[in-house]
Amino acid sequence: MLLFFTTFLEINEEKNKLNHLSMHHWLEHDVFSLNWWILFCATIIPYFLWWKVVDKNRFYEIFSYGLLCAGFSMLLDVIGTEMLAWGYPDKLLPWIPPLIPADFVVIPITAMLVYQYTSTWKTFIITTIGWAILFSYIIEPLFVLRGMFYLGVYWKHTYSFLGFILLGITLRGIFIGIKNKLPT
Repeated sequence: MLLFFTTFLEINEEKNKLNHLSMHHWLEHDVFSLNWWILFCATIIPYFLWWKVVDKNRFYEIFSYGLLCAGFSMLLDVIGTEMLAWGYPDKLLPWIPPLIPADFVVIPITAMLVYQYTSTWKTFIITTIGWAILFSYIIEPLFVLRGMFYLGVYWKHTYSFLGFILLGITLRGIFIGIKNKLPT
């Protein structure tokens, strides 16, 4: 029985081919297209809007919550895209992952707003369900229609809905646990 082992150099050769394909796709299909402008605006504008409404007295608390959300979002998104559960055909820049606008901007900023404007678990959960509906059943389908988001064969919007709820509850639980451990 003959076993075939892929070497590190063979993997790098394939990555090099993928980088060339990716750059070609970006130059030919992405840069300055309508989808590219949507990604560009979704990366820049939310921070300006958030800055206007963030509670400046709680800035570090809320921003820390957003950073935790961004970290979890990126981790989950990388796992999902690597498993081909979903994908992002368009990139803002060819050398950064296409999930940056969602994971480091739109999802954490909206999560920070949910966190800022809810003070009890009850209001948080109700608002988080609304947040999950917005992303899973409105934004994701619109992005699918625009060709900016691809659902893998086995992924459904309902899984995203449940994932957003679980993400929100987990984040708040972790963050409240951290806050309670800090000296006052």
